[in-house]
Amino acid sequence: MSNFNITSRYAKALIENSEEKNIFEKVSSDVELIFNTLSKSKELRVTMSSPVVNSEKKIEILTEIFSNHISQETLNFLTLVVNKKREDLLFEIVARFIELKDKKLGLVNVHVKSAVDFDESQKEIMKSKLAEFTNKKVRASFDTDESLIGGFSARFGDTVLDGSVKQQLKNLKKQLLA
Repeated sequence: MSNFNITSRYAKALIENSEEKNIFEKVSSDVELIFNTLSKSKELRVTMSSPVVNSEKKIEILTEIFSNHISQETLNFLTLVVNKKREDLLFEIVARFIELKDKKLGLVNVHVKSAVDFDESQKEIMKSKLAEFTNKKVRASFDTDESLIGGFSARFGDTVLDGSVKQQLKNLKKQLLA
C-alpha cells in the first residue's frame, strides 16, 4: 500500500473519531501543534523513523513532549500510530490530517508574492478576490520578490496565478520569437 493511502487512512480515521466524540476543534489544534513541532525538529522526525529506537521509547518520547499540551485522545492516537509501526509516517499523517481538515472546512492556503509590500487593506482585497476566485476561505501568506518587477503571483495547490510583469515580459518574448 502506498504511503499516501496509509497517511490518508490514519488522518481520516482521526478526523472521524474526533467528530464522533465532538472534539474536532481540540484535536485539530493538537495536530497543528504536533505538525509544527515535527517540522521544526529534524531530530524528532529522525528518532520516529529510526528502527534502532524501540516502540516503547518512542511512545515515552512523544508522551514526554506532548502530554501536557494535547488531549488524551490525540495522545492515544500517537500511541496507536507507534504501536502499528507507522511512526515513520507520523509527520506525513499529521500533514495529511491538516490538508483534509482544510478541505473539509473549505480553506485554501495561498502564497502570494508581490514586487512591493502590500499594506493591510491591499492584503484584505487580495484575500477577498482570491476567495471569490477559489470559492473557498483563504488563508494567505505574503512575501516580497523584487524580481517580479511589478504585479504579483499567487500559488495554491497546483495552481499558479501569475500577473507579474516578469511573466508578461517572458510571454511577450515568446510571441516575438515565434
